[in-house]
Amino acid sequence: MRIAILGGGRMGGALIKGMLASGITEADQITLSASTPESAERSASTLGVVAAGSNDDALKDADVVFLCVKPAKVLDVVASVTTELAGKLVISIVAGIHSSDILQATGGKIRLIRSMPNTAVRLRKGVTAIAPDATSTPADLETASRIFASVGSVVEVKESDLDTVTAVSGSGPAFALLMLEALAQGGVEGGLDPELSKTLATGALASAAALVAETGETPLALRSEITSPGGTTAAGLGVLDESNFPRIVRGAIRAARNRSAELSARPGSCGTNAGA
Repeated sequence: MRIAILGGGRMGGALIKGMLASGITEADQITLSASTPESAERSASTLGVVAAGSNDDALKDADVVFLCVKPAKVLDVVASVTTELAGKLVISIVAGIHSSDILQATGGKIRLIRSMPNTAVRLRKGVTAIAPDATSTPADLETASRIFASVGSVVEVKESDLDTVTAVSGSGPAFALLMLEALAQGGVEGGLDPELSKTLATGALASAAALVAETGETPLALRSEITSPGGTTAAGLGVLDESNFPRIVRGAIRAARNRSAELSARPGSCGTNAGA
């Protein structure tokens, strides 16, 4: 398939690398446009794909179009190329811009799927939530799923769930990194070398995630297995319970979700999903 990437950036680059590594398409079948022809040439040269001098040029022969444009500009961009977009599958990775906004800007002449990849797609270990619009077909959904599967796992959600998805999957890695930072600092305060403590803290969180992903057990069940009555883990968990740590984390998710909903209500006012 021939693919156009409008905007590129870190997330667009990650998708291109995943598609090429998985063999979904070839480098000469991917065309990238950016804010200037010079920027497109630099990015395309780095990624090994074709640079377009304009969005119009990028769209000429494309079967699938990825919107990776900044939220503040995306509606203006799609409105300027409505003729070129007509009849194509458009996959938006832009946070906070509803399908209805994009469809209105394009005159409803496209087939649309919204998506929410998270930052780990750059390592091909991301999680992408896709929300098909009624304008898309089962074949379109399969195409989107295959592409995003090249950079990690894929889940299908309703568009109404994307604010919560953004909070858990988009913002969640930052919350986990704060926990990692605190674990590592605790090790340093206990006398460990900073690099060693960071390695141990990274391994602790990676191990916890791997246990849940690979055993299929719940976090609660796995935590119970690790926690011996009167042991070191129980002592530490007691401190976390006293500080209402679970409630604090749930509050962080709620705040991020509410902020996503607020920004979604004002198209063009939010940040990209890569930095949700």
